[in-house]
Amino acid sequence: MKSLIFLSTEPYSGKTGLAVNMVLELRERGYTVGFFKPVGNLPDRTDSTINDKDALFAKRVLGLKEPAEDICPLLLTSSETKRRLAEGTDGAAAKVKDAYERTLAGKDMLVLEGCGHINDGRLYGASGVEVAQFLDAKAVLVVKLDNPYEIVDDVLVAADRLGDRLAGVVFNWVSAAAQSVLEELVEPYLAKQGIVSFGMIPRDESLLAVSVSHLAKALGGRVLCADEHGRDMVETFMVGAMGQEQALRFFRRKAKKAVITGGDRTDVQLAALETQTTCLVLTGNYMPPATVLAVAESKGVPVVLVDMDTLTAVERTESLIGHMRVHDEDRLRVMRERMDKYLDIDGLCEAAG
Repeated sequence: MKSLIFLSTEPYSGKTGLAVNMVLELRERGYTVGFFKPVGNLPDRTDSTINDKDALFAKRVLGLKEPAEDICPLLLTSSETKRRLAEGTDGAAAKVKDAYERTLAGKDMLVLEGCGHINDGRLYGASGVEVAQFLDAKAVLVVKLDNPYEIVDDVLVAADRLGDRLAGVVFNWVSAAAQSVLEELVEPYLAKQGIVSFGMIPRDESLLAVSVSHLAKALGGRVLCADEHGRDMVETFMVGAMGQEQALRFFRRKAKKAVITGGDRTDVQLAALETQTTCLVLTGNYMPPATVLAVAESKGVPVVLVDMDTLTAVERTESLIGHMRVHDEDRLRVMRERMDKYLDIDGLCEAAG
């Protein structure tokens, strides 16, 4: 019996959405399928235990009955790594194998999600390649594609290491500019090397977005108005550091945006509110005038006040947008629709055995 493991050469590639939706697809085809993440690197505390965020999300949305520590038996934390560096790493792979067997019991197969990077877990003898080998799993390499020319080496190296365990590649987050290069050059070249492509999923800004509430929490901010719009999604951000006239022309270039500017820049704030703005992030802990709050409230634009400088707020926002995980049912549903539309689902199911 073979399982299917989704691996990648960088985090935030879309593995969780693909793996969880693959479980749902196989279940719809009549199979009893579970989910397993051998090695986790996203610690999250629930009650008195700590487990991996992706595994906990999968357990919830898939209705998994197994304990979280069986679904993800090995969690990479700094304290665990420090301990194993001092004491050795014997037994880690056996721990993964035992949990895999318990999770597999009573099922036709498991769909596995690899850690953030294919190399994660190597210290423990449980990197993506090693897991695929000792669990007898077929691997799908998920490639987050920015520059189509830069990913070929990563794919070839992964193929060399995985050998005949590599079922094929899925290209994710593909920009419109990269599609033609991928179709005309990259996929034909990889095919000549015996590497199958299961398709490419175009970039979708909505899947890269972050909610206003999540952004405010991440920035340690306080929502001053229109907090009922906390679920509205921010797909991009712009920085307001110019005069009002220039700001108005600048802000019209993008919609569904957060505008980050100083709390004392009333002119920039009002200019942003004249365009399609999802929220204002005001830095320096300067309370805006009542006129700004009144306009924002009338337009349903939350104003988030943060106690940090603009540069820091920009850096933190940049680290969020485009790096969101598929940890809610709405994103999962959108990903499923895009898988059905753009990927060779039958080919993936055949790869799963």
